[in-house]
Formats: sequence, C-alpha cells, structure tokens
Amino acid sequence: MLTIKLPQIFRVHQVPRIFWEDGIMSGYRHPKSSALDCILSSFQMTNETVNIWTHFLPTWYFVWRFLVLSSSLDFCQEPYHWPLLIYLLLVCLYPFASSCAHTFSSMSARARHICYFCDYGALSLYSLGCAFAYGAYAMPDHWVSGGLHHYFVPAAALNSFVCTGLSCYSRFPELERPRLSKVLRTAAFVYPFLYDNIPLFYRLLFCFWSNCAWNEAVAGYCYHLLFALLTGFLFTSHLPERLAPGRFDYIGHSHQLFHICAVLGTHFQLEAILCDVCSRRAWLRGRLPAPGLSGTFGTAGLALLGNAAIIGAFTAAL
Repeated sequence: MLTIKLPQIFRVHQVPRIFWEDGIMSGYRHPKSSALDCILSSFQMTNETVNIWTHFLPTWYFVWRFLVLSSSLDFCQEPYHWPLLIYLLLVCLYPFASSCAHTFSSMSARARHICYFCDYGALSLYSLGCAFAYGAYAMPDHWVSGGLHHYFVPAAALNSFVCTGLSCYSRFPELERPRLSKVLRTAAFVYPFLYDNIPLFYRLLFCFWSNCAWNEAVAGYCYHLLFALLTGFLFTSHLPERLAPGRFDYIGHSHQLFHICAVLGTHFQLEAILCDVCSRRAWLRGRLPAPGLSGTFGTAGLALLGNAAIIGAFTAAL
C-alpha cells in the first residue's frame, strides 16, 4: 500500500533566521524542502497553510467571475471593455502569485527571495490594473479628459516599476536592518495605493460634501477602502501574534487576516467598478475616445516586461 509521508515541522530556532516571522514560534517547514514537499505541506497544518489557501481559493473565485463576465461582455471586439479585461486578468494573477510564493518559499533561502520577488511584481501589476480600471470608469466627472486623466495610467505604469524595485530591494537589508526593510516594503505598496486611489478619494469626499445619491459604486468603493486600511494595518502591526507569540502560529496570525482583508477589498472593488462600467457607459463614451491597443495592451505589456526585468535583475544580484 502506497503511503505518503508528510514533511517534518520545525520550531523557529531550528530554521535559518531568514525564514523567521515575527511572533510565529512553530510550524516552520524544512528550509530545504523539495517542490513536492512544499505541495504536500499545503495539506498539513503549518504556519503557511492558511496563507496558501486564503489566496489560492480566491484565485478561482476571481477566475469564475472573469469567465461569467466573459459570457456577457465582449472583451475582444469592444474597446470600452479592454481596461476592465486587463484589470480582471491582474486580479486573477496577484492571489495566485501569492499562493505560489507561500507554497514554494521553503525550498531554499534563494528560492524564498525569488518567490516573493514574483509576489511583489504581481502586486505591482495589480496596482496598475486598478489604475486602468479607475482611469477608464471611475474618474470624477470634471476630471474626465483633464491632465491627470491623460497621464494617469502611464504614471501608474512607472509606479509599478518603483513598487517592484523598492519591495525587492527591501529583502536585502532584512536581516541586518529589519526596520528599514519593513519601512521600504510598506512604502513600496502604500505609494501606488495612494496614487491609484486619488480619483476615489476625491470622488467620495465630493459625494459626501454635496450629499450625492448613495449608489452601489460609492458603497463598494467605501468598503474597498475600509478593507484596504485593515490590510495595511495588519501588514505593519503583526497583530495579534506580536502580543502573544506562539498562540497564533497556525490560525489567526496577521498575514492570514491580511490575505482575507485584501481579497474582500478586491471583491468590493470589482463590484464597484462593474457598477461604474454599466452605469457610466453612455456618459463616458460621449466624452472619451475609445481605448486604443497601444494605450491598453501596449502599456500593460511594457509594464509586464519591465517588472519581469526588474525581478530578473534582483534575482541575479542574490
């Protein structure tokens, strides 16, 4: 009878320091696991198991949403939907990349860095996807066709390079200067988030000041921003495991909660964007030219190649 032996689990001082997580005292996998061991470990309880599944399962939820939308929207022949297509593809990419990073990050110290380089790159591209969607469908009325609107997506593409470069670099001083590493990594993702959401901040504030109608899009964006703030808080605070080291090693630590909040925020963001896509279509098409291939897929392709080159450069520097 064929039996499968699950990988051994270690305590924090049994693995190299590069694998340590704040407040997590046990549940570590072997620091030189094979790819098969990594896959098998996703079916046993380790300190990464919930991290893996809280982004692997949502990946398929977003894929399902994409397929459902594909049956009702013409993504091939209708340029109006091209920014939405790019956004949806990148929404499917970032949780999948994160799940893979958490799955295979225990193969070696070098593999751990490379896995998270790819994870950071996917998040950077997701921020660009948000800019595509906001620029196409969520701009405040009197910003449409203005200067910020014209350069909004190209600037976001440049921001994605900054985000990937800074976040990848933050792994190098991780052992010697952990606080600096954390500050750099946090700044790398806060900056594009703030930039992408400038239209939302203005639109929501203007809506509150002028007592505009509370519609599904406004509600969705509010929930999205709320979960984004919770995501940032959990990422930087390492709560609750910092208050009780060892108590939340397997279930309930900040990275798991951070994953859940991020996915919920993306869900509400997607629903709000879809509301704008439908409700503002006639108004936007009367004021904007149809998106072109160079401004959509061309920009996204160059951003993908640029981020891949940055990841390749940092991988070579390891």
